Parts: sequence; C-alpha cells; structure tokens
Amino acid sequence: MSDLRIINVEKQYKQPQQKDHSAFSLRPVNLTIHEGEFFSLLGPSGCGKTSLLKLVAGLLAADNGEIWIGDQNFTRVPSEARNFAMVFQQSLLFPHMTIEDNVAFGLKMQKVDKQQRLTKARDMLEHVGLHGYGKRFPDELSGGQQQRVALARALVANPRVLLMDEPFSALDPGLREEMRDLLSRIQLEFHVTVLFVTHDREEAFSLSDRIAVMSQGELLQVGSAKELYERPLTTKVASFLGMKNIIEGQVEDGRFRSADGSFELLVDATIQHASSYLIIRPEAIQLVSEDAPTPATAFRFQGMVEQMKFNHGFYSVNVTVGKSLLTCSLTSQQADTLYAGKSIILQIDAKDAWLINE
Repeated sequence: MSDLRIINVEKQYKQPQQKDHSAFSLRPVNLTIHEGEFFSLLGPSGCGKTSLLKLVAGLLAADNGEIWIGDQNFTRVPSEARNFAMVFQQSLLFPHMTIEDNVAFGLKMQKVDKQQRLTKARDMLEHVGLHGYGKRFPDELSGGQQQRVALARALVANPRVLLMDEPFSALDPGLREEMRDLLSRIQLEFHVTVLFVTHDREEAFSLSDRIAVMSQGELLQVGSAKELYERPLTTKVASFLGMKNIIEGQVEDGRFRSADGSFELLVDATIQHASSYLIIRPEAIQLVSEDAPTPATAFRFQGMVEQMKFNHGFYSVNVTVGKSLLTCSLTSQQADTLYAGKSIILQIDAKDAWLINE
C-alpha cells in the first residue's frame, strides 16, 4: 500500500529580530493517511493546518521529521518532483489560456504529446461537469466553474496525493455544497488520496473518511466524524466540534456528580476520583412525561425551557438545569407543547453520556 506517512514532522517560525522567541511552532506530527483515503485537517485559523499541508507538498522545509509514501522517502524530494497536486482557495488559472490548455498544462510540463494531453484534458473536463467549456477562457466562467477547472487540472496528471487548502471557502453556500458532492464523487471514482484542509466542521464531516483536529500547532485527535463527535478526548476537541452540553463535575466512588448537584449518574467503576466533564449530545436528550417509567440504564432531570429555535425540521431547545444551560434537539411534534418558562422532564441513557477526565 502506498500510504502517506508523516513521521515526527515539525516546523518552528521565528518572530523577526527575535531569534530566541518562537512566533509559532508546529509540534511533532505523526500521521498515516491510507492510499485512496479522504483525510481532513480540521481546526481554527492559525492552528498549523496549512503549514502541515505545505510541508507535505514540499513548499516548506521541515525542521525535523520525514515524509514517506510507501517505501519511498520524499522528505528531500523537490516539490515539483513529488507528483502531488494542489488546489487552493483561489483557482489560480492562467487567464491567457483556454480552459482545456489550463487543464493540460501539467501534462505539457511532463512532455506529453499535444493531442494526447488535450484528449485527457477534455475527458477530465467532462468528469467535472464542464463538457464543451474547453475553448472558453477563465474570465468567462463563474467562481464555481473555475474551481472545477482547478480540480480537473489537479487530477489530470494522476497525482500520488491531491492536496487541497480550503478550496471552497470563497464560494457561496449553495456552490460549496455542490462542489463537495462533486469532489466526493470524483475522489471515489479515481481512488485518489486526498489531504484536505478546512476550518468548516460540516465540510470535514460530510467529506472525510477520517479527520485530524488541530489547535495551536498540535494534533489533538484523529478519528472518523462519528468517533470525534461521540467520543472526543478533550473538552477542547468537544468545544471546537460545537458541543454545548459540557458539564463540569467530579467522579468519586463510581459516580459522577456535577458541581451544582443537578446531575448525578453511575459511571465505569474503574474511573478514578478526578475532576471530570460530562458531555451530553443534544439529540441524545429525550423529553419524557412525569409518570413515564425510568429504565435502569437511564437518568432523568428537571429543567425549564429558556428558548426555542427552529432548524431544518427540528427545534433546538435551550433548557436550564440547575446552573447549566443544556441544548436539546427535539422534533417539531415534541416541541409543539413547549414554550419559554415551561418546566419539563428530560432523560438520557447512560450509554449516551460521555465522560472526559482532565
């Protein structure tokens, strides 16, 4: 397997005229990205995602560490010799060239025969939904169409790895969704390995086989979207992924108790006495009636409705429980009986509660 392996790669930047003070450092990164995998680097601006992408591309030299594909060491291979393709936020098309010449440009640099490279370019344009656009120029295309051309240009040379740096962030929401669907289909069709940089959680979750969450130059956690969402390892990961129901408390004698005493539940007996955080996903919270029986594995609590917002067929309901403000995701039918100020009873199954010790 020609997996991409990033081994102890790090990079340190210096502030101008301050030789001993680091402005930013990318701490040692160890990652294996499998052949044909769609892998995303997810994190806020300035966390080191693009720096890591450029280190993989060979556009930056690492201070330490190595880049391998299969049994080949690419650490000191010039970027132009790696056969990696890169797509940026801007399409960076040559304005004086036709669309098919833009797509074929990489093949021209590889000395591919003109007729053969134009045939391949036209075929790739068809794959990205731009059949018949080959004779046009970039300024005749919309932003979304230009990014389709950039994607075709990147793929036509059959790259070992496709590197993408927030390629859809300049597009409006409708076009972003359209481009995600196209990229997902194309990636599966060509079985190309993709390393994708984004700060958009929805984008990473919808596209990726696996995701690495980054913060302040550090790799925090790697996993599938489901693993990251349901089992974050730290509150920093949980917060970045948009989880709101993070409740501080203590574990003692096999029981978690929140700081204000509003939440108390049995936990794994092997968990030691420690300060902990209970995470409850909004969709795991159930609205129940007072006389409904409580399953042995569930715990329930009383709260007061503070606010309700309709969102894509569901209601996001904010409920005060003790000193905590919980967000619940309820169906329209469940929310029909609710209003701000109403006292309600909520329930969660113990298996849906996630505990983090920090």
